[in-house]
Amino acid sequence: SKRFDGPVWIQAKQVSKYFEDNIMASYTIREADKIEHKIIFNYPLTAFEELATNAILHKEYDTPEYVGIYIYKDSISFVNHNRPLPPVTIESLNKSRRFDRRQYLNKELKDMFFSLNLIESYGSGIRRAKDALLENGSPELKFYPDNEEDNYTNAVMSVNEEFLKEGFNSSNDEKTTMKTTTKTTMKQEEIIKIICENPQISAKEMAEKLNLTVDGVRYHLTKMKKAGLIRYEGSTKLGKWIITK
Repeated sequence: SKRFDGPVWIQAKQVSKYFEDNIMASYTIREADKIEHKIIFNYPLTAFEELATNAILHKEYDTPEYVGIYIYKDSISFVNHNRPLPPVTIESLNKSRRFDRRQYLNKELKDMFFSLNLIESYGSGIRRAKDALLENGSPELKFYPDNEEDNYTNAVMSVNEEFLKEGFNSSNDEKTTMKTTTKTTMKQEEIIKIICENPQISAKEMAEKLNLTVDGVRYHLTKMKKAGLIRYEGSTKLGKWIITK
């Protein structure tokens, strides 16, 4: 688990950054007979940012409950321990895309988030989240509970189903085209770029470039080596990184 503290606007930025560096991932699909490649994300960044910010913005801060974001293999669940203010309802969140008359529990927070560009316009976050999921080929956004008694709001964003597949191949009566895939997080993409520029770079130097701790860089390097993305050849001081995929 990861807990975020401090000023609420900084928490909103930290949550999005944590998702981008540690949760968000993609498959790059390249076919042997095509120049173009296709990138499939597990979850679109825009949808996550809108739903996380929305949960923070509409929290009832008079109660001690927290905003919870739960990461599962096939979904991300955003939980507020209060319902939206009328005229917005759970049913309308599922059916509608625009909320021009939306009421805010925290008007000062809303204005501050707008001034800091954490939200683009009032009442449009759900629409942008739904648009991003549709563009990514992800399932529709779902809101709960499905009753009138429980006092919480739960938004569930499901993973792109194609992303979950272990392998990709397409076939027809004439031929079968095998596709190669690489799964990486955004932070791992940055590490690959750094290695391309300087294969002899150390973990400490990577940490300085990526604004991470050395342990954080080593965590990503270990995962990348296990996934077969990179390997290290030679001695500790004179060796170099090699990108294998």
